[in-house]
Amino acid sequence: MSAAGAVEGQSNCIATDALKTPVFTRLTGKRIVLASGSPRRLDLLASVGVHPDVVPSRFQEDLAKSDFHEDTLYEYPVDTATHKAKEVYERLVRETPEHPPDLVIAADTVIVFQNEILEKPKDKRDNLRMLADMAGHTCQVITGVALIHPILQAPGYKVHTVFERTRVHFADTPYELLHAYVDSGEGLDRAGGFAIQGRGALLIQSVEGDYNNVVGFPLYSVFSLLHDLVENEELDLEGTDL
Repeated sequence: MSAAGAVEGQSNCIATDALKTPVFTRLTGKRIVLASGSPRRLDLLASVGVHPDVVPSRFQEDLAKSDFHEDTLYEYPVDTATHKAKEVYERLVRETPEHPPDLVIAADTVIVFQNEILEKPKDKRDNLRMLADMAGHTCQVITGVALIHPILQAPGYKVHTVFERTRVHFADTPYELLHAYVDSGEGLDRAGGFAIQGRGALLIQSVEGDYNNVVGFPLYSVFSLLHDLVENEELDLEGTDL
């Protein structure tokens, strides 16, 4: 659903066949916005009956990695996701004040290898370097997610965050296979330079933790957080419509 289409009438971001749980009931009829154009995140949300408006964030994702150290590397994707969510929420409130978002979801996924944050490769050469370094070793996939919803108190919204960490064990892959994979171009638009749900599966021996997190969106952690917010009456969207 486009942002423009959502403004014309009531949002229908929750599918009719979504599970009848307090979270989905609370979100039915609400405007849910994904601050990302990632098709993987859209597909994962769609798999549980959520079809958000798509409004990619304009945040430059230029936080200084040097500010994050070994024990706080998870804060990098969390902070980036928070900036993404705030930028989209504030922009939509300005642009569509008659139909502001009820929930903005933003996420950022990074690969951590030997205490270095890896994002998307710059080019094929950089992609090959990343994968050659990780072959036969283990990396961590960390996704930070930020949720923003309106409240009546200043500044008018509240931010909740969660992160998920998954260990990915790479096979000791022959150079020829690495080179062929890089040539396919599949990994150029992925953090760490590989797509576990595609041809990149040929490079990976095993996974410890949430597989969906490696794809790009930790469904379980996010909906567990939403469940807690509903149960604790923190995600009270009643009466927030303008």
